Amino acid sequence: MENSRNKLKKTLTIYMAITVIIFLSLLSKLFFLQVVSAHAYKTLSDDNRIRMVAKDARRGDILDRNGNRLATSKPVFAISITNLGSKNQDEVINRLVKIMDMPEVTPEVIKEKMKRHFRLYEPVEIVKLPWSAEALQVITKIEERRRDLPGVIIQEVPRRYYPYGSLAGHILGYVGKISKDELEKYKQYGYGMNDIIGKRGIERSAELREISNQVVGLRGKKGVTQMEVNAYNHPVRKLVEIPPTPGYNVELTLDINMQRAMENAMNEIIAEIKEKNPKAGAGGAVVLDVNTGAILAMASKPDIDPNDFVNGKYEEKIDYYHKMKPGPWWNRALQEEYPPGSTFKMITGIAALEFAGIDPETKITCTGQYWKPPYIKCWDVHGKVDYYKAVAVSCNTYFQYVGEKVGIENIVKVARQFGLGQKTGARDIDSESKGLLPTPEWKSEVRSNSVNQKYEKKRQNLEKKYNELKAQAQTAEELERLEKQEENELRALEARYKIDYKFATEWHPFNTYNTSIGQGSNQYTVLQLANYIATFANGGKRWKPYLIKRIVSPDGQIVKEYQPELVQTVEISQDTLDITKRGMEAVTSPGGTAYYLFKNFPENIKVAAKTGTAQTGRAGDDPESDFHGIFVAFAPADNPEIAFAGVIEYGEHGGSSAGKVAKAIFEEYFNLQEQKFSQKDANATQ
Repeated sequence: MENSRNKLKKTLTIYMAITVIIFLSLLSKLFFLQVVSAHAYKTLSDDNRIRMVAKDARRGDILDRNGNRLATSKPVFAISITNLGSKNQDEVINRLVKIMDMPEVTPEVIKEKMKRHFRLYEPVEIVKLPWSAEALQVITKIEERRRDLPGVIIQEVPRRYYPYGSLAGHILGYVGKISKDELEKYKQYGYGMNDIIGKRGIERSAELREISNQVVGLRGKKGVTQMEVNAYNHPVRKLVEIPPTPGYNVELTLDINMQRAMENAMNEIIAEIKEKNPKAGAGGAVVLDVNTGAILAMASKPDIDPNDFVNGKYEEKIDYYHKMKPGPWWNRALQEEYPPGSTFKMITGIAALEFAGIDPETKITCTGQYWKPPYIKCWDVHGKVDYYKAVAVSCNTYFQYVGEKVGIENIVKVARQFGLGQKTGARDIDSESKGLLPTPEWKSEVRSNSVNQKYEKKRQNLEKKYNELKAQAQTAEELERLEKQEENELRALEARYKIDYKFATEWHPFNTYNTSIGQGSNQYTVLQLANYIATFANGGKRWKPYLIKRIVSPDGQIVKEYQPELVQTVEISQDTLDITKRGMEAVTSPGGTAYYLFKNFPENIKVAAKTGTAQTGRAGDDPESDFHGIFVAFAPADNPEIAFAGVIEYGEHGGSSAGKVAKAIFEEYFNLQEQKFSQKDANATQ
C-alpha cells in the first residue's frame, strides 16, 4: 500500500515537472514574441496590411518656339470600381452599366476586367471619358446615385492630347503602352508594366535625359497613395497621399505657323497632282535657320495624327496607316532617299569653278543634248549659255560639259563638304538615312558583288545542267562530247563575265555626266538637301540640324538650353560661292525657271533658288514621264535667314510642285500677302 502511494506520488511529481516545463516554454515563447520580437512582427503586420497605389503624373508639354502648345495633357474621367468582395457586387455592376448606358460597357466586360486584376486593393479601370457634355451627364448620373454605387470611383487623370491634330505629327511622334523591351531598358527609372511611354519623335527622344547628373524629361514622377487593406486585400482607408510631379516642358525650334503654311501647301499640291497621276500622294519638306541649323518646319506626307494612338482611333484608320507602302509611318523628310535632279548642279558648278578654272562667263552651245555618248538630253535647246544662264535655265548640257572638265573626284570632294551622302547628325530626331553619293570606289564595290552573285548562279546552273546530262549518257563517246560541250560553254560564260565585270565596276564618262546633273545613282534625303543649301547660303558653315531649343522644369526654370553645333566650314572660296549665288538668283529673275513664283516679291526679299525634275528610278516607273518635283531655295538672297528643300513625289516640275511649297513658306516667314500665279507660267518650268 505504502509502495503504491510512493509510486503514485512519484508519477504525479514527474507529470507536474513536465507541466511546469511546458508552461515555462510557452511563457518564454510568448515573451519572445511579445517583447523581444514585437517590433519585427509589428513591422511585418504593417507591411501585410499596407499597400502602395501609384498615381500617374501629368506628362510635360511640347511647345513651339513661340510658346504654342503642340502636345499637352487633358484631364479625362476615369471610372473605376473597387473589388469590395461584397455580396451585392453584381448588383452594383448592373446598376453602373445601366446608368452609363454605353454599348462597350457591359457586366461581362467589367467582370472580366476584375477577374484579370490581381491587385485587389487597386480600383479596376472600366473606361476613360474625355471631357464633353455627354461625359458630364454620365458623371452627374453616377454622382446622383452615389449611395447605390459603393466602390465606384471617378477620378480625373491626364491623357496625352495634340491640339493641332496631324500638324507636325512626324516631329512630335506619339505615346503608347510600354513594351517588354522598353520596360527592361527603363525599369531602373521606376517604369511599370502598364506605363505610357514616348514611342516616336520628340515624345521618344525627350522621354528622359540626363542633365547635370539629374534625370529630366517629358515623363513626370508618379504620386503614391498609402492604402490600408484588410485580410482579403480589400481597401479600408487611405493613410498617406503624395501627389504626382508633372514632367518637364520641352520647347522646340519649330514655328507652328510656318509648319501650317508648309503642310497646307503640300496637301493642296499633292491633291492636284494625284488627280493626274494616281501614284502621287507623298512628299517631304524642311526649312532651316541658315545661321544655326535650327529646324523651323519639317513635314512628311502622308501625315500621322498622334491623337489616333491615344484616343482609340487607330483601329478605325488601320487601312490608312498600312495600305500605302511605305505608309505614313515613313518620314519622307528624313528616311526616304531621292534623286536630287538639277538641285545638285550647284555642286558640279562649284567644283568646276574651284578646281577646273572654269570662267563663269565662257559660253558653250546647247543643242538639246550632250555631244558625247550616251547623248544625254537637255530638257530644251538653250543655245549659247554661260554659267549664270546655265543655272537659271537648268541646262543639262552645260553641267555635263563642266562636270567632265572637273572630274568625278572633285565633284565628290565638294559634295562631301556640303554633307551629301552622309547623315546630318541631326539631334532630337528619329533615325535618318545616309543617302548615296556615287563614287568610283562605291561602284566598284557594289557592282562587283552584284556581278559576282549573278555569274556564280549561272555557273551553278550550268554545272547542274551538265551533271544531269552526263548522268544519262549511254556511252563513253557521248560522255566525252558532253564534257567538251560543258567546257566550251563555261569558257564562253567566263568571257562574258570579264566583259560584264569590267563594264559594271569601272567608272565611265557617262557616270560622271549623270552624276553632274543630279541623276544616276545620286540619292539624298530632303534634310540633307536643306542642310546643303543652308551651308551654301550662309557662306560655308555646315551646322548640325536640331529641334529641341530648351528644357524647362515644371516651375518654369530653364534646366538646359541647347546651342547650335558647327560641324564643318567648307574649303571653298567666297568668290566661287558668290558666283554660284548669282546663278541661283537668276533662277528667280526673268528667264529663270522659278521667276513666275517670286516675281511679285519685294526687292528687299529676293529669293535664290533652284528647280529640279528627277527621274524617280523606281521599278515600274516610266523614265520618260514619271518625275519627282524638287525645289531648293534660300532668302533673302543678299542676307540669308532661312533655307528650304522639298520633294513632291511624281510632281514632275520642281517649280510647279515643291516650288509652291517654298513660296508659301517664304510668304509666311516674311509676312507677305499671298501672290497668285497662272498655270501657264507653272508649265513653263523645269
